[in-house]
Amino acid sequence: MKKKEISPQDLLSWMIMFRYIILFLFFIFLSAQSFADQNDKRLNRLFDKLIVTEDQLEIEKLTQQIWKIWHEIDDPKMTRAFETGVQMMNLGFHSRAIDYFDKVILEMPNFAEAWNKRATAHFMMGNFGLSMRDISKTLELEPRHFGALDGMGLIFIHLDQPEKAIDIYDKMLEIFPNSNSTKMKKDRILSLTTQST
Repeated sequence: MKKKEISPQDLLSWMIMFRYIILFLFFIFLSAQSFADQNDKRLNRLFDKLIVTEDQLEIEKLTQQIWKIWHEIDDPKMTRAFETGVQMMNLGFHSRAIDYFDKVILEMPNFAEAWNKRATAHFMMGNFGLSMRDISKTLELEPRHFGALDGMGLIFIHLDQPEKAIDIYDKMLEIFPNSNSTKMKKDRILSLTTQST
């Protein structure tokens, strides 16, 4: 029986189809990579561990891993803008930092950490209303954002609303129920409220 020979036309068709498959897989890979920050699938596993672990060093390690993921951006231009905003904020140039975070938010409105960082810059400037607005957006995008919750608690303390701050720390303890630092913050506010009554 004679083997069927592949014609040049068939070979070309197969090569074109192969290229389309490679391109398709490449775009699937890209789309999977584009969901960094609060949408990253690794976060669920880390948050699950946070709920059960009692080791304070492990809690610290897990929260650092979560922060790292929250900071990830796939767009190099936006990464530069975001990191420059963080640097400006660390140097005390809060207004300039806000300008950079504005750019990131404009291009990537679903990137929770840009809202959170802008909230922090507003807080540092004493713009509690604007900070609270950005915190609310952060929590809308990532309800488990313990950093944003902590910021909200601080605002309530500054506004002399300790009961609301206690509620916030209770929400944080739902995320990491064995966090000693969060328990201490809550206990400190509770002791201050009992002293003032």
